[in-house]
Amino acid sequence: MKDPQLLLTFHQNEQEWNNLYNKLFFSPTTQHMNSIQIQQMNSIKSFPAFYYYTETTAYLLSDIIEQMSRLNNVVNKIPASAIEQFQISCLIEEIQSSNDIEGVHSTRREISEALDEQDTQEGPGKIRLWGIVNKYIKLFGNENIAFYTCDDLRKFYDDFVLDEVCRDDEKNRPDGEIFRADGVDVHSNTKIIHKGLYPESKIISYMEQAMQILHDTQIPALIRISIFHYLFGYIHPFYDGNGRTSRFITSYYLSKILNPLVGIRLSITTKKSLRAYYKLFEITDAYGNRGDLTPFITGFLRIIRKSIIRVNDLLEEKQRELERYQELLKQIPLKDHVSEMICLQLLQAALFSADGVTLSALESPIDKTSRTIREKILSLPEGLVLVNKTRRAHRYILNLKYFASLA
Repeated sequence: MKDPQLLLTFHQNEQEWNNLYNKLFFSPTTQHMNSIQIQQMNSIKSFPAFYYYTETTAYLLSDIIEQMSRLNNVVNKIPASAIEQFQISCLIEEIQSSNDIEGVHSTRREISEALDEQDTQEGPGKIRLWGIVNKYIKLFGNENIAFYTCDDLRKFYDDFVLDEVCRDDEKNRPDGEIFRADGVDVHSNTKIIHKGLYPESKIISYMEQAMQILHDTQIPALIRISIFHYLFGYIHPFYDGNGRTSRFITSYYLSKILNPLVGIRLSITTKKSLRAYYKLFEITDAYGNRGDLTPFITGFLRIIRKSIIRVNDLLEEKQRELERYQELLKQIPLKDHVSEMICLQLLQAALFSADGVTLSALESPIDKTSRTIREKILSLPEGLVLVNKTRRAHRYILNLKYFASLA
């Protein structure tokens, strides 16, 4: 059974559109947010926001649970150190994807260098992307970040992306009491597709309500996350950096509720479905949609589900590869157990990391000093290990091409 579509009905028959709206808006399962009004750009009429539960919603929530069970199963089969390397690889791609969505150029190397500099005093305010990387790392540590008040949101924004926003254009620094004091247009290429709320008092009022929804435990978690994601884009509280901030907040709660591996792949998945992602906002904003948030909720749940399925597919494929290469590794004569352990770690790095593993990162799993590990690596068969010397701390991986003659 297909979900009702107010916007489609609007274009077909106005009387049926009114009838369908009344049926949906006054349904016993409908949830109302009457103080939040949705208004299409250039329209003189606004409509109270609402949503309702559908069979599609139930299916998506159920399948997300099944996909999470699948994810937990595959994660338990992979060494913890490999999962950690995969997380960092995804983090780098996630930040780059989130920047790409906003048309902000960044490289994997810049993000990796910001990762390397997290423990240095020179980082904050001096190293590009340091603040963004710093916040994303917290997704792995189960750290709590406050998103309860407008002041909380502004403080986070300042730490997270303000430096990047001002590097691009100092005029985009927030100039209001908390958010922006002036209006803002949202562009797609050269076309204006949305105008953020105005004046600031309205921004504050709507954002307070959005955060109340975000923390309303009477609403299923993934549904309130989806609603908040839409409302943040609709409100558009800052001149710039809204998309990156909104996606991080969504990733933060997905990490808490589901798994960090889901949270740090949101922008990656969104970028691959960017046209559909923007279409969700366009449909929900439309006059003919009449304030119905349900299309956005179901569409965004599909994006979350797609993220989980993709990470499952990736990890299952990498797990199979890990098992295959482990068998091939047994055919290579190694001098001792420590050399075997090093090769296993470097194999994991080749399959799960973005650019390899440092000697210092090998100290804990190998339980040896960097000096001993370096000596052991030098004693391995020539060509078995590849070294990336472009970074301050060299990165090491096992050379998978070495195994071609053994397969």
